[in-house]
Amino acid sequence: MKKIIKLCLLAAFFAPALTPTITMAHGPSRVLLIEEIEINASPEKVWAVINDYCSIKDWHPTVTDCTSDKGNEPESVRVITLEGGEQIREILAKYKPESFTIQHYMEDGQKLKAYPITTHGLTITITDNGKGGSILKWKGAFYRSFQGPVPPHELSDEYATEKLTIFYQTGMENIKKLSE
Repeated sequence: MKKIIKLCLLAAFFAPALTPTITMAHGPSRVLLIEEIEINASPEKVWAVINDYCSIKDWHPTVTDCTSDKGNEPESVRVITLEGGEQIREILAKYKPESFTIQHYMEDGQKLKAYPITTHGLTITITDNGKGGSILKWKGAFYRSFQGPVPPHELSDEYATEKLTIFYQTGMENIKKLSE
């Protein structure tokens, strides 16, 4: 009986020492990414460039093709093809022409070579800047694909953020060019 009590006391003493190790060993955290650009064109003119869910193939330089099963209807699935042939399946969550908003997310379970992420959601909005132009805003969130606590650089949050920032900015710059 004394041995059991001793073992219980030892376990109670050492358990807190093990807890920080267990709680610190977790997977990736959600990363938020927001990019904006001012465009010298009305929101309506900017919307005309991006208003079709599959028009991304016309305004994003790194997208070579796009197909969708239901056009601009919510839950429409589009498949975009990137330079190099990699494809990404995305689902339309919201399409609100009255507020110049498109929201979509990447279908679960995809492993991408171009971007080290497993999930990605994006809301694109166009607002009036009060000076006759627009503000185009891309607000996205993602989880990196590496599930362990310390990823190699090419699978890190920083690298994924860098790659997605380039994708966002490239698309936004071309929308600006096509709208102005």
